[in-house]
Amino acid sequence: SWRWIFGALTIAATLVAAWCLIKLPETLKPEDRRDINLSEIVIAARETLKSRVGMGYSLAQTVLFGALFGFINSAPQVFSDALHAPDKFTICFAIIAGFIACASLVNARLVNRLGMRVMSHSALMLFIASAMVHCAIVVTGHETLVSFVILQSIAMFSFGLMAGNFGAMAMEPLGHIAGAAASIQGFTAMVGGSIIGFLVGQSFDGTLAPITIGYVTCGLTALGIVLWVEKGRLFQAHAHPAGGAPPMVH
Repeated sequence: SWRWIFGALTIAATLVAAWCLIKLPETLKPEDRRDINLSEIVIAARETLKSRVGMGYSLAQTVLFGALFGFINSAPQVFSDALHAPDKFTICFAIIAGFIACASLVNARLVNRLGMRVMSHSALMLFIASAMVHCAIVVTGHETLVSFVILQSIAMFSFGLMAGNFGAMAMEPLGHIAGAAASIQGFTAMVGGSIIGFLVGQSFDGTLAPITIGYVTCGLTALGIVLWVEKGRLFQAHAHPAGGAPPMVH
């Protein structure tokens, strides 16, 4: 039954936790390890929130998660009410989601050659372009199931290239407090993205206009944040921290 969705997740999470416990060593340098107490947490949180790159890319990721959650919230209604193809929901949703996985494989092969910024900034432009095309098709009344799946797959492929790289770049200046920084950034992305996704989902009016407009809005907002973080310079192969050499791309 559908309850086994949660059973499968529980089993998978248990296996991953066991694998991490057995196989993954602590990588934080001994001198960077902190005691778990309120003052240390506050210091790390303050440093995280003051980081232009760290919080900037985290906020850009938050907005993009909002677009993703908006689609997920609306997906059943989209296929049932807007596209009139409820029987195609499962296969189409799987195809669209599969492009995120494809993006991860492509990113793994190219990111060391091109750099995280070239990959993610290019993907952001592709995301915005596909969202604008999709919005134009919807507004002019030419949307079909095929066009929806194609353009939504392009958007998800772009999202797959952005999400991991944005997260990695957000951690670049905060590696010495990686645990605290990742917690704050993850909380920001999930909660903020959920709120944005809720607003997009609740705007569903029987058409695809709210979703596509939401995608365009989220994409342009993310671009504005990235421009602010990078001081107007996109597609740079490396970011040069003040007083240091360009970081390695992992």
